[in-house]
This record gives sequence, structure tokens and C-alpha cells, in this order.
Amino acid sequence: MNLSLLLAFGALMLLEVSCLFFAQGRSTNETDMKALLEFKSQVAENKREVLASWNNSSPLCNWIGVTCDRKQESVISLDVGGFKLAGAISPS
Repeated sequence: MNLSLLLAFGALMLLEVSCLFFAQGRSTNETDMKALLEFKSQVAENKREVLASWNNSSPLCNWIGVTCDRKQESVISLDVGGFKLAGAISPS
């Protein structure tokens, strides 16, 4: 996968999370977790190990690549650009 494709994929991931956040007003921790777990399920299986911390038994704000607003405990930033993920992002 070339660098420009990887950057485009990263930008789409960030856009997806941003759209979810702004479309629902104040995002809740549960909604954020559900959206990110859905995103993880779309990542190619051989690339998912980097997202091992993304699971129901680990607090969302402790997930690798996730930054939360500590007061609201909602996702404010997602940085997975260096993880070399591959897969398709669901339009839903």
C-alpha cells in the first residue's frame, strides 16, 4: 500500500469519527466505543493486533490512539495514522 493511499485512509478514519461526534452533538462514551469497535471490525484481520486495547473490558480513554476530553470522557482525537491499517470503512 503506498503512502498516499495510507494517508487517505487515515483521513477517512478521522472524518468518520468526526462526523459521528458532530452529528450527535455531545457524543457519549458508549456511542464513541460502539463506533470505534465497529471501525475496528472493518480493519483487515492481520492489522487488528495494533488495536488490541480496543475492547469492551478496557476503558475507552485508555485505548491506544484515542484521546478523550477528561471532563466529558468523550473522544476528541483519534491518531492511528502510523499504524498502517488496511480495510474498508462502512458508510454507516
